[in-house]
Amino acid sequence: MFENRKLKKIKRLNKKAAKPEFKSAEIIKSLKIYENDKIVDIGCGGGYFTFKFSEEVGKKGKVYAVDMEPECLDYVEDEAQEKGIKNVETVLVDGGLELEGGLNLVFLRNVFHHIEDPVNYFKHLKQFLAPDGRIAIIDYRKTRKINFVNIFGHHTPEEEILKVMEKSGYVPSEKFDFLSSQSFVIFKSVKG
Repeated sequence: MFENRKLKKIKRLNKKAAKPEFKSAEIIKSLKIYENDKIVDIGCGGGYFTFKFSEEVGKKGKVYAVDMEPECLDYVEDEAQEKGIKNVETVLVDGGLELEGGLNLVFLRNVFHHIEDPVNYFKHLKQFLAPDGRIAIIDYRKTRKINFVNIFGHHTPEEEILKVMEKSGYVPSEKFDFLSSQSFVIFKSVKG
């Protein structure tokens, strides 16, 4: 029963990400992903974007599905195996996050508001980025509606994201306004 509930929740995450209002195809296009890229999907959930990225980077590319929930990673592994996908690797975070270097893109969708010490978190991530590596952050905006996002604080003002990233040594390189309930900014590391 408990296992079924978790599986349903994971599948619900993927179903929600696929809804037209969340514009996943536009997000993917905006990220300008290339064949052979190495991408990290932090807070991958059920792997909706992990598998989209997997298609984009091709057989020689790599996608790391990162999550704190072992059940999510088990689900991603099972799906990858079932579909014959060989360029996805799961990473369980149970403390500090350690990754391979030379990453082209670090992707965080609706995760920023969960990070306890974001300045140090993003400073730490810098060491894993390729020289032209980018960090894409999508997070909910607070609205006047009474909903899960507002009640449980699952949002971050864009201004706060910009301040944290500046303190962490990043500057915005692109900003997109096509998501109605979320901010979407891509950052690059400040050299030096």
